[in-house]
Amino acid sequence: MSAEPEWTERADKRGLDPLGMQNAGVALYQSLLPGISNVTLRMRYYGYYCWVSDAYALLGATDEFAAWRSWVRRAEALYALVSSHAKGQGGVGGVEWADRRLDQHEDVIDFAEAASNDRNAVRYLRQSLGVFGGAYYSQMVEMGLFRQGDHGIPRATNLAGKAAADAFRASIGPEVEELLSNSIALARIARDNLARLAPIVPSGIPDVSSEREIYERLLFPSDGSTNSDISRAASLRLILKTAQTFGQRPDPDGIRWHLFESQALDDEVPDGQRVRWEAYHCQDLLQVAAAALLEWATDLMAEFDAGRTLAEIVEEVRVRLGAVEPGNADLRWSELREGIDPNIFDYRSVWSRLTSRRGTAEQKAWDAVRLMAALDQRIIQRAELREVARRELRVRGGGRSIVSELAWIERRSDTRVGDLVATYVIERVVRRHSWVAMQKLRRQRDYTFLFEVRDGRLVRRNGYAPVPTTPRLNPAVQFLVDVGLVDENGTTARGLAILGANA
Repeated sequence: MSAEPEWTERADKRGLDPLGMQNAGVALYQSLLPGISNVTLRMRYYGYYCWVSDAYALLGATDEFAAWRSWVRRAEALYALVSSHAKGQGGVGGVEWADRRLDQHEDVIDFAEAASNDRNAVRYLRQSLGVFGGAYYSQMVEMGLFRQGDHGIPRATNLAGKAAADAFRASIGPEVEELLSNSIALARIARDNLARLAPIVPSGIPDVSSEREIYERLLFPSDGSTNSDISRAASLRLILKTAQTFGQRPDPDGIRWHLFESQALDDEVPDGQRVRWEAYHCQDLLQVAAAALLEWATDLMAEFDAGRTLAEIVEEVRVRLGAVEPGNADLRWSELREGIDPNIFDYRSVWSRLTSRRGTAEQKAWDAVRLMAALDQRIIQRAELREVARRELRVRGGGRSIVSELAWIERRSDTRVGDLVATYVIERVVRRHSWVAMQKLRRQRDYTFLFEVRDGRLVRRNGYAPVPTTPRLNPAVQFLVDVGLVDENGTTARGLAILGANA
């Protein structure tokens, strides 16, 4: 029997983690921005869903789960129609369907069928409980806005959830609320009435309103904060500081590199959080480097239709590294590592080459090796970073992270670089991928092997390019924009007030 609510659906995986090394970084960034995810795209959905729940209860509706699900799906389909009609509203679930529907120029739009779960209908979204169940519910539970009520029906909490519902209600006014509620119940709306519902769109949070203030308090709670609240607020303050430094709305890559490269901050709490972000970025750099070596190994297999043996791969790695940089290949690992200044190492350029198609295979292999050596030296030199990495990225069982990989390398630090990397490619990359792919096949029935064994030789099936993880920064920035703390010029006056004296 599953412990998950009946409406919960497992999201499709959109990328592979062929070495099983991304999990540690994902777990860390989830703890850095709890209550926000990569699929919670607009802040106002939090208030809208609280209102949806409260309005359903006020109607005296049935406690049957199917009826609640229909109400939510209709509310989402209508939200998509209104947002599409208003233009310029990004991050709205079902808006592609809404765009097509509005192109039909109907005087009255009946969306009952589109909001149903009929698989033969043209639906606004396929997920059983829409973006509420697929994206927002778990994060709203994290923020104390929702809980699971009777009969498996999620409901807004009595305090925070009800307050958010009332604030949304106050912002849109009674006439808009009545039209909104009736349109959801009927699952139809006159096209001319879509403009009347414009106050509900994601960008429509009034600048001076209890709604905006509630969202700000959710992001930056002051009283009774949980560890999750404290972590989220600290990360958001770091984003505000970054936007202040940049003088513009920062993008996710700019934020993560700024936090990786910044010196210690004056404020102890945000700086402790900054080091956690630095540890996350080190982990992501390491998994990209390891994935680049996997890419190289599969390229070596692909050079022959019959593939290569493990012994041949070992020899090719050793020979080719030595052919490109014989001096460095003959160094001991400890010598290569100590010859790198991790404070001036060009991490960005290496990252860019490893995640692109630029450069030869051997040049990229050396990029990966030097990146791993620079990270090794960085962590050795930085006691606080080493402590955070060991605390936050320690793995158990079959898990892998920068901590496990650098520990494996450290035990062999007197080995020649060419020999060490050749062994690493086989033991920690090729064999590791085979193990990870086998676990996915056994547990999920997913066949993700990049190579197959035929007559003792490894034959490539598919190539692989290193992929960084995405640590929720894009929606976090959008939330700050939605509540007026960041704009195109960086941190606003209201955002600077949150930073306080340290701004």
